[in-house]
Amino acid sequence: MRVISIENLEPGMEIGRTVHGANGAILLAAGVNLTPKFINRLKEWGITAIYIRDEAIGDIEVDDVVSEKTRLEALKVTKEVMSKIKLNSDFFDIQKVNDVVDNIINELLANRDMVVNVLDIRTINDFTFGHSVSVAILSIITGIAMGYDNTKLGKLAAGALLHDIGKSKFPEHLLNKVDPLNEEEEKLFQRHTITGFEILKNIKDFSLAAAHVALQHHERYDGTGYPRQLKGEEINEFARIVTVADIYDKMTTSIVGRPRCMPFQAIEIIMANRGIFLDPEVVEHFMNIIALFPVGTTVLLNSGEKAIVIQTARKHPTRPVVRVFIDRDGKRITPPYEINLSYSSNYFINRVIEEG
Repeated sequence: MRVISIENLEPGMEIGRTVHGANGAILLAAGVNLTPKFINRLKEWGITAIYIRDEAIGDIEVDDVVSEKTRLEALKVTKEVMSKIKLNSDFFDIQKVNDVVDNIINELLANRDMVVNVLDIRTINDFTFGHSVSVAILSIITGIAMGYDNTKLGKLAAGALLHDIGKSKFPEHLLNKVDPLNEEEEKLFQRHTITGFEILKNIKDFSLAAAHVALQHHERYDGTGYPRQLKGEEINEFARIVTVADIYDKMTTSIVGRPRCMPFQAIEIIMANRGIFLDPEVVEHFMNIIALFPVGTTVLLNSGEKAIVIQTARKHPTRPVVRVFIDRDGKRITPPYEINLSYSSNYFINRVIEEG
């Protein structure tokens, strides 16, 4: 399968990965053939790219770092927690949070060498919840790379999953606003950090260190963040990890009104801010867990040929295994052939072709 932007979808294309809604419900299932009606629905949902199957390039499976079941359960629990807080409840079921966090950690520990390969597809209404789950996953993988034990991973994960809980008190129409917030709205928005901390610190058995993630995930390493302009190691270490994951996920997520960065572009921006906005040690570990060219990405080689990324590895992030399917003259290659770029000095990736 490969990633195709919404503008380049055509009737008859087969969906490669199921598209889920904010409540975990299936919106369009894998295997369904697109129709003009389905394509319009995807646009209405605010989805800007999906995975499709292409028999001409062969079977390419995209494996997520956690199972679909676990991701959907985390999505469900996050939504339940934030919905309760939104309704002015002053508590939530901490055991549900701990259970889903443990499941994510166990799955990630079983796949220590895996890199993040999947482009997350979300609807407009799913952004906050899907973002929270993805930030938790990215943070846990970073924590594993930093040598965290299970206890620290659990605290980091809980803080990451609920880092935006303060947004549950923020007006929904402003959360989904496409245009930039005005000065008054921005001040209100910035208070979600303080609100989130106040909520979490009063939850029985919720780690105070984890609660500080909600308070400090918008602080910046050079002291230019908010709400307290902390700098360097004054910022909670969990928050320094979540900050990187938060920024990366926002940059690489498809959402209406904001162009999506490809992973390699997001990593370039993150690297440029190492030691400025972001903790350099965290960035060093983070960049090693991300596939710069995720499986299913269409790329243009220096030879002028088009290829699909079919396999990535931590040791060679810029040189994945690719399957070449279009020659330099724009003609289909039958059958397509594979090149392991890490073993080839003659080929390299020139650029990503987002439209597939």
